[in-house]
Amino acid sequence: MIAASTLGCERQSPPPQPRELSVIWVVLDAAGARYFGCYGNERPTTPKIDAFAESATRFERAYAQAAWTLPSTGSFLTGRYPPMQRRDLRLTENETLAAVLQREGLRTAAFSENPYVTREFGFGTGFDEFREYFPYDVIRETRDDFERQDSQRTVDDALAWVRANQNERIFLYVHLLPPHAPYDAPPPFGGRFDRDRRGAASGRPLLLAAVNDGRVTLDAGELEQVRLAYQENLAFGDHQVGRLLDGLAELGRLERSLVIVASDHGEAFQEHGLLMHTATVYEEMIHVPLLLRLPSAERLPERFGGVVELRSIYPTICEALALRSCPPDLAPSLLERIRDAGTRPGLARSWARGRQGVVAALVLDRHKLIARGLNFEPLALYDLHEDPGESTDLRAQRPERVREARVWLHDPQLDFFPAGEATVDRATRERLEALGYTE
Repeated sequence: MIAASTLGCERQSPPPQPRELSVIWVVLDAAGARYFGCYGNERPTTPKIDAFAESATRFERAYAQAAWTLPSTGSFLTGRYPPMQRRDLRLTENETLAAVLQREGLRTAAFSENPYVTREFGFGTGFDEFREYFPYDVIRETRDDFERQDSQRTVDDALAWVRANQNERIFLYVHLLPPHAPYDAPPPFGGRFDRDRRGAASGRPLLLAAVNDGRVTLDAGELEQVRLAYQENLAFGDHQVGRLLDGLAELGRLERSLVIVASDHGEAFQEHGLLMHTATVYEEMIHVPLLLRLPSAERLPERFGGVVELRSIYPTICEALALRSCPPDLAPSLLERIRDAGTRPGLARSWARGRQGVVAALVLDRHKLIARGLNFEPLALYDLHEDPGESTDLRAQRPERVREARVWLHDPQLDFFPAGEATVDRATRERLEALGYTE
């Protein structure tokens, strides 16, 4: 992990000016906030990220704008809401964050392990370097001749790129697959929280999809076994984030960079009937970790409890780096949300599309409305302060809150990122199905 003495030295150095900053952005895929130590998990799943959080601002109520990777990542890399579609989208917007930073003179690179975050789906725009990785062992049923890729190579390649651009301002985006299924962390992480590993349950997407379809049933012990395997995979992902942050600290990059650690969405374990993600907008699906560290003379709080959206990261980078070419109509930045916390309520919107069509969530301070369809038919209203597990529907008791939330969801001024339809070849489809992305 980053040594406390290293962070202390960084604080004593003169803070860089906005036009001198680089940007480091790390994403752990399918990592729900509740499973991080710094968000209250008692298991030691994220010691490296917890150490980083000690010198960062922790946003306690950050929400993804979609419950699966493609629209969520498209949203926070464009600063716009995702179109209400499910799959096979392709980014067509040239004003991505990477394109803006490239135009501002930063060297840009992405290292992605998710087969949606690829050039094929439009994410390569604005990156000088875009490398794609995939752990082919997850489709070993049909391809058993590929060596396992376990994120070590991804982090090594990212650090090598930083070394090669040591004298440049950079934007480094690293999208790691863990803890996304399959939950099969390598030693010494596999078995760390479940040493017995009894029973037939596993974190393989085919099994989890079969449970969702009703073809397989898990008892309470098997479900807990799957949940523990997920947390072991998160611990493995945390280890790789620690390796990356350590390497960046050794290269002297952290004291000259805005650093973000986040997730693209969460993961469900039958809290509301389903495993994995994509189809619903309950808290386990869309409440995500968000940590931001800015080496600035402006002191930021250790934690911020207001509701924020991941799409606000883009304007935050624009403000922190004093960029001249960012779009003028982006959402309020996280820094602005912190400054204005006492004057306006927090609000977050999220979408998903499952077998029953589009579902949407509107989080407005302590309340959350879940609605269905493009007319946003109310399905449930929850008080997240009193009922964080979303078990008691308050629509009948709070009809005025339901009406208010629907107005926010119907807002005609919402800005969605332009997207076309991706043409997906057989190999890509195979990878996506191996991760559980099926109709």
